[in-house]
Amino acid sequence: MSTDLTQDQKIAHFLTRISFGATPDETERARRIGIPAYLEEHLRPQSIPDSIVDERLKELKTLRLSSKELFELYPPANQAARAGAMPSSRMEGPRYVIFELQQARLLRAVYSKRQLYEVMVDFWTNHFNVFAGKGADRWLVTSYDRDTIRPYALGKFKDLLRATAQSPAMLFYLDNWLSVSPQSAGTLRTASGQPSIRRGINENYARELMELHTLGVDGGYSQKDVEEVARCFTGWTIRRPRAEAEFQFNSRLHDRGEKSVLGVKIPEGGGIEDGMQVIELLARHPSTARFIAARLVR
Repeated sequence: MSTDLTQDQKIAHFLTRISFGATPDETERARRIGIPAYLEEHLRPQSIPDSIVDERLKELKTLRLSSKELFELYPPANQAARAGAMPSSRMEGPRYVIFELQQARLLRAVYSKRQLYEVMVDFWTNHFNVFAGKGADRWLVTSYDRDTIRPYALGKFKDLLRATAQSPAMLFYLDNWLSVSPQSAGTLRTASGQPSIRRGINENYARELMELHTLGVDGGYSQKDVEEVARCFTGWTIRRPRAEAEFQFNSRLHDRGEKSVLGVKIPEGGGIEDGMQVIELLARHPSTARFIAARLVR
């Protein structure tokens, strides 16, 4: 901060950067304990009582439900109609699930005392974007917010990267749950006697992982790296995406051949550790540090 600013101006600037808007109470607290102590306090959000927002969130029942419960209690309109339970309004079914999640985000931004935490939740939600309107993600985004983004919003980037990579919402959104070794895809077709929807390697997640989640578009990777990363994440799928919707590594669907990512050899015969090694490699890559830091300071 510029030394030409008054203390009150510094506080106003500081609170603007780490919150959704400075309130008189928070301005006074920052003035009383000082900016360093205030920041340290907000880096430990669990130590900040947040009863006001907690009370308001009690009305949003869907926030506490599992993905399986959401699928069962908020089916799409056509499914509800077949069951003889016509929706009473356009906000029933999965639309209502998404509506309550949006309401929760707004309530937390306005009323939460843990402002830095909520700002970082918002930042990472946008950074690791998942489209809530795509198929099963209409029910999976609630868990994505609660179980993937929020626990790691102020933690280690590598842990958050792993959590998003294994999130059913992300796996479904970028189709990685269908990505399998071409040899495995052929085996599945032969065994079932029907064409399998798992048709081979899908590069969507691998490309977005490097371009938007870690290295950045100019981060020094090639199309060949995209292909190799996609191979590393084959078999990272979802167990029953419209029921329990849990991450599952299926070794039968994994490409077990040797791979090379950003010049690093990944030996043949590996399993889930192939993807884990990619996460480790990308999380500590200098291009990732520059890309994430640049996004944070904008």
